[in-house]
Amino acid sequence: MSSDSPSTRCQGGLRGLDLHTRAQLQDALLDAAVDGIIAIDGHGIVQLFNHAAELLFGYDADEVLGRNISMLMPGPHAEHHDDYLRAYQGGKPANIIGIGRDVEGRRKNGEVFPMHLSVGEAKTEQGRLFIGICHDLSSYKQALLNLRNAELRYRDIIESQTELIMRLDAQLRLTFCNPAMAHFLEESEEQMLGKSLLEFIHPDDRMLVKRQFEALFNAHLHQQLQVRMRCSGGERWIDWRVRALSTETRDGWEFQGLGLDITEHVHAREQARFLAAHDPLTGLSNRASFVENLRGLLEQQTLHHAALLYINLDRFKLTNESLGQNAADQILKTVATRIRSALSRHDLLARLGADHFAVLIGDVSSAGSAAVVAQRVLARINEPYMTPAGAFNLTASMGVSLYPEDGYNHEQLLRKAEAAVHEAKINGRNELVFFSERLNEQLHSTLELELGIRQALSNDGFTLHFQPKYQLKDGSLQGMEVLLRWFHPQWGAVSPTRFIPFAEGVGLARPIGEWVVRHTCAQIKAWREQGLEVPSLAINLSPQHFNEPSLREWLDRVIAEYGVPATQLELEITEGTALSNTDTLLDRLRQLREAGFSIAIDDFGTGYSSLSYLTRLPATTLKIDRAFVSRIQADTQHDPVVEAVIALGHSLGMQVVAEGVENAVQAAFLASKGCDLVQGYHFSRPLDAETAGALLRDAATPRTPN
Repeated sequence: MSSDSPSTRCQGGLRGLDLHTRAQLQDALLDAAVDGIIAIDGHGIVQLFNHAAELLFGYDADEVLGRNISMLMPGPHAEHHDDYLRAYQGGKPANIIGIGRDVEGRRKNGEVFPMHLSVGEAKTEQGRLFIGICHDLSSYKQALLNLRNAELRYRDIIESQTELIMRLDAQLRLTFCNPAMAHFLEESEEQMLGKSLLEFIHPDDRMLVKRQFEALFNAHLHQQLQVRMRCSGGERWIDWRVRALSTETRDGWEFQGLGLDITEHVHAREQARFLAAHDPLTGLSNRASFVENLRGLLEQQTLHHAALLYINLDRFKLTNESLGQNAADQILKTVATRIRSALSRHDLLARLGADHFAVLIGDVSSAGSAAVVAQRVLARINEPYMTPAGAFNLTASMGVSLYPEDGYNHEQLLRKAEAAVHEAKINGRNELVFFSERLNEQLHSTLELELGIRQALSNDGFTLHFQPKYQLKDGSLQGMEVLLRWFHPQWGAVSPTRFIPFAEGVGLARPIGEWVVRHTCAQIKAWREQGLEVPSLAINLSPQHFNEPSLREWLDRVIAEYGVPATQLELEITEGTALSNTDTLLDRLRQLREAGFSIAIDDFGTGYSSLSYLTRLPATTLKIDRAFVSRIQADTQHDPVVEAVIALGHSLGMQVVAEGVENAVQAAFLASKGCDLVQGYHFSRPLDAETAGALLRDAATPRTPN
């Protein structure tokens, strides 16, 4: 076995080739090389210039061979290159020999480009040669530049964001935060690094946040977190969208989060929820909330004995007219405070509407015990009220029903307490009346009311009135709301607040609504035959109508009978009904919208359901309840509830209508906040059909307030 090394054998094999073969092999290697290979002698004269070098520098080999290498260098290097060679030959070290270095080359067209140059030295019979291998770095340098620019753009984007951006390690410590987040927490970005996110979370939310991040890690999903964070301005709500960034080990995991300050949205939502269950003027529970609480207590059988007090302020309408709405509202607030002061903290108190209040007193042992509390309430109400016009006296009538003596459900107790307060008013007001068997007999008189309604339906005893709605921006007539009126031959004018709720209770709301729809279409037809351009008319429909599967089919038949397009009618649905949010109701509302009918949500703010359901409703109009409008005064600059309702309506693509606009101050405020339409006595009282027709004839002229 030979002891020669591989390199020795290789060299021996190469030496074994004849000169011609070795030259051919050398030429083949030079031509196959992808990098430029250049050889120069000790004077810098080019002796070898391969094909790759031709491609790199743009010269043919004949243009370079025999010339100084400096022609391939940019100015400063070309001027001194010969000096470098002489210095090296004179014995000075050459730092470039045997190593690689990034330098610049110059192409035939004058373009300067980056390249990597490796230099070796060979001693030959003809003298010393320097061999350079040139690798083009243009693409590599451009890639680095692109990466740097991308990083700069990314950093610019991150640093200019107003949203909060952070990264956390597996222990929820901050590894990055953008300037917006540092500014929000009033710390520098350097100070924030390494701190636990939990330091900035409200103490009550920390455990919840830890559990949510744990769930995020385990599920490997995106997570949305709404948490309270502490900052110099106090406490703010932040909506975080967080995702986990996986690595091979749990400790290597990171979380990336994008946060948005939603404090104002949260406060508005909480305010809206409060208003959905409370009277906006007094802050007491509203009727829907009181009924719900009463029903719950009765169904849970947590009450053994109770008394329901129904309170009605005497002649309060005269109070409103004589003192003005502002003073009347202040008196109502005082009444609410006085009633509360006469009760225990366990008793339920609500404002049912207008000048009606209700109290549920739990665990009363007898009618006598209930009477003591009731008399105490009346005494507090009867105390004088101080107004700008001087001292004012007010009395109240009260009806009382007892549980379980007078009923086992909320409907029975409320109906009987209301019957008792009605008796108290008949007796001369400022009276306390307990429900009795005699009153029970009087309840049968309601049969007369039911008969009267049925006769009015059969004999066209009802009439329609129309209250105009105007565009705030230009005063033009946009539409009218259809209102039902009843004048009985013996009883005179019967208030809708009396017969409409009664009709709901005895199943007559549907036929009344059908009467209104049919006569509205007949009136539209009559006006159009007179050559009048009729705007959209809004009709209030009972919740019972929306429970009817054939509602759309019936409406289609009626409008076809009178030749009225569906777009002519706007169907108003109360907030409580609209937000019941059953799939069946939503399907019916969508069908009505598809048929061309507009949908309006009436009495907005007086319901009790979550506002988030609004996004599912195919409504076109949102009506601000008059209770909110009435709070607007001459010095009102900002009303978060009214502004929130307007913004909510517009965000959902709805027109916003304000009801009950009584004066120019309210109209100006609503206009400044972007409300679309208004209706109320400041612009027009409800009009009979003849007067409304005259208004339509004059509709081309913008309406100015009365």
